[in-house]
Amino acid sequence: MLENLVDSLLNVFSNVVNVIYDNIGTVIYILVLLLLTALVARFVNNRFVKYSNRIENNMKMDITRFTMLRHVTIGCIYLAGIILILYTIPSLRSLSSTLLLSAGVIGIVIGIAAQDTFGNIISGIALTFFQPLRVGDLVTTDNVYGEVIDVNLRQTTIKTPDNRLVIIPNSVLNKATVTNWTLNDRSVRWPVVVQVSYESDIDIARQIMMEEARKNKYVMSPELVFRMHPDVTDDVRVRMTGLDSSGINLSLDFWVADRDDAYSAECAIREGIKKRFDNEQRVTIPYPHMMIIEDDTECMRRFKKPEKTEAGAEKQKVKN
Repeated sequence: MLENLVDSLLNVFSNVVNVIYDNIGTVIYILVLLLLTALVARFVNNRFVKYSNRIENNMKMDITRFTMLRHVTIGCIYLAGIILILYTIPSLRSLSSTLLLSAGVIGIVIGIAAQDTFGNIISGIALTFFQPLRVGDLVTTDNVYGEVIDVNLRQTTIKTPDNRLVIIPNSVLNKATVTNWTLNDRSVRWPVVVQVSYESDIDIARQIMMEEARKNKYVMSPELVFRMHPDVTDDVRVRMTGLDSSGINLSLDFWVADRDDAYSAECAIREGIKKRFDNEQRVTIPYPHMMIIEDDTECMRRFKKPEKTEAGAEKQKVKN
């Protein structure tokens, strides 16, 4: 049994070698075409990457379109190489002619089987030309926040702050709600909510919060805010946003030049506010606590020992 299997494998190997030897010219031609296709695709890809790196930050639209054009061009190069290889082999050439005659039926079958793929491709083209997001933008979609690092025909790749790569199909992204933090510019107004007690002096609390915001290194200066956003009247503001059961909610709003620095600014400002409030007697931060109030008379009655009566004393003597 084992000898028969070995003989069969040797015969197959011998036949393959004979076919390759008889068609050595065709085999070499196919290998050269494969190598040439890979080299051309790699060269074109490197040229696209090198050119896109030269584009400055204010030309994100061009970067996104060049990225899409790079994927399409490389795909066309590989497709051209495959077509040349198919026409090199006579049997495959006749097969390709037969496939062309039945292209209509094949197109319908492929369209039904790969409708999700075609949907992603069409959505990718729409994302590229309508530009709801671009390479380099900071976006939030379906609780995913990060930087768009690639947009191709099938999917969009987002890099999160913790260095995760989230890959979203274009058809899904095209239907989702996307918050683009940097479509116009990278600056953003950022809130920090702090709660103070009802006994606190709100004016003092407001002054402390604004001072801590203005001295933070990430917060934009008033001149820069008013120059970039002429419709803004306050570079830093504090508003009362709620009256809760435990205290008063004060919302501090400030401008940061880069969305990436907003969270760092928030943490530093909140820590500074806490330290200033600790040293200010007229402002306190509420915290959960419980106070029990009970009537003294009721308390004394509950814990007071019952006095012995004379009848009770007599009964005690009789028992003894």
